[in-house]
Amino acid sequence: MKCPACGYENLAGSDACENCGTSLTQEDVPQAGTKIERSLMEDPVECLQPIRPLTVDTQTSLQDAIQLMRNHGIGCVLITSNDGKLTGILTERDLLQKVAGQGLDLGHCRVGDFMSQAPESSKPEHPLGFALQRMIFCDIRYLPIVDDNHRPAGIVSSRDVIGYMAKQFQTADEFPAATQSL
Repeated sequence: MKCPACGYENLAGSDACENCGTSLTQEDVPQAGTKIERSLMEDPVECLQPIRPLTVDTQTSLQDAIQLMRNHGIGCVLITSNDGKLTGILTERDLLQKVAGQGLDLGHCRVGDFMSQAPESSKPEHPLGFALQRMIFCDIRYLPIVDDNHRPAGIVSSRDVIGYMAKQFQTADEFPAATQSL
């Protein structure tokens, strides 16, 4: 690794330059080069203005959970334990993959039997890039936002992230090279 101060070629993984003593640890940390990159690395998830989540317990009927989702125009409900902590999520995808076409009596089926357990989540102060990475890597559309006690504090969707980033692109002075030729 080359020292940024004196140009001395150090062994990979060195913490400090052997020649001048300059710290080399910052060389491994990605640096934002554009407004978009800064936004992903520095803007907190709470800038997406998470909406208040719909919550139910594991004993709620599928019929009631589906009606709640329809009434509020949202594609998921969060499942909480007796102490209010996030334990699961029931999404439109869960309903399509686990319920649709099964001929079930939705009034007698419990959310706890069809929810996705231990869902990915984020805290409000996590960087936007963290939320986006979790959503892409885990192939999820909804990311619960939890407080320090793992209680639901909000929820963001992939649409929220896309909308926020679209606004960032509109106000950015620079665009990635790939989009400049379009």
